[in-house]
Amino acid sequence: MENAITTPDQITPEWLTSVLRKNGFLKRGKVINVKNILTKTTVLSVVSRLEVGYSVDVPPSPPAKLFLKMSRPDLSQAVSSELNSKEVEFYRNMAREMNDPPFICCYDATYSSESGKSHLLLDDLSETHFQPDSPRPPSESYCELAMECMAQLHAHWWEHPGLGKEIGKLFDESELSVFVGEVEKNVISFIDFLGDRLSVERRKIYDRLLWSRYKIWGRLTDATGLTVTHGDAHWWNLLYPRDTYKHRVRLFDWHLWHVDVGARDLAFMVALGGYSERRAAMEQNLIRRYHNSLIAHGVRNYTWADCWNDYRWSAIRNLNIPVIQWLQGKSAELWWGNLEKAMVAYEDLDCFELINN
Repeated sequence: MENAITTPDQITPEWLTSVLRKNGFLKRGKVINVKNILTKTTVLSVVSRLEVGYSVDVPPSPPAKLFLKMSRPDLSQAVSSELNSKEVEFYRNMAREMNDPPFICCYDATYSSESGKSHLLLDDLSETHFQPDSPRPPSESYCELAMECMAQLHAHWWEHPGLGKEIGKLFDESELSVFVGEVEKNVISFIDFLGDRLSVERRKIYDRLLWSRYKIWGRLTDATGLTVTHGDAHWWNLLYPRDTYKHRVRLFDWHLWHVDVGARDLAFMVALGGYSERRAAMEQNLIRRYHNSLIAHGVRNYTWADCWNDYRWSAIRNLNIPVIQWLQGKSAELWWGNLEKAMVAYEDLDCFELINN
């Protein structure tokens, strides 16, 4: 059984030497000291920034600064297991399959099935990259780079023969039936909860979503046109380079990755990730940037019309996001804002046309 690190004090020079050597990052020499610069608690984890000193015979390639991500001790084992196992699986199996991937380099990823805890030992990119302050999205030029980053991920796994087998899962017909049944039950509960705070017209939009639920989610029973998606691709789950000539955008937080339509990530990021005026002004340019990058990375038989319609269908699925957030007990400020953004995007993108054909 593997033991996950639970405090930064457990990262001793001896332990780190052993881990870096085992994973191929330290060919000779050893770690002689580890200094914890900062530790803080986030929504789902505890993170630390570490400085590492090496013996003089170590080559210059090992990391001088590390970012340690550990499970929050107060999360239930069920929640911790669900989130942590998938993220560790991603770094152990998926990230290593890609050449020069747009992710943060991971030096060690460990998950304990007994405790549900995990740790990730990542490159500390704080000197070369930044995150915009939420809820302000990044500038348009950085948004464009984010589209290229998403395209690189999606293109690599596009219609991969392992999808739904050793890589993620696809719905079979019975699982799809259960899933859309849950969608129906939850949406009806949400509508009942809102009462007259939801207009008659918006109730009709949800009615159309339920009427078309098999068409909307039925695509996920076959790997054609599917790929590995991030699953939580908002603007603040990417790190943006301070110098775009030297560094690239990097994706992180892989606890919700799964097999899906690539445009699903985009709809979550763009259609739900900005207010209507700015979104509408940038939207088509960003999705075209993504499509052009997909083609440049080798995706074939996927036209611009295919991509744009996948994006619009995915924007319809955004209507389910505030429902999920409400069920999870998230703040009304969050789900109410997302309800408004999802509805406005639905109308701006003429999703009525798709869902009624």
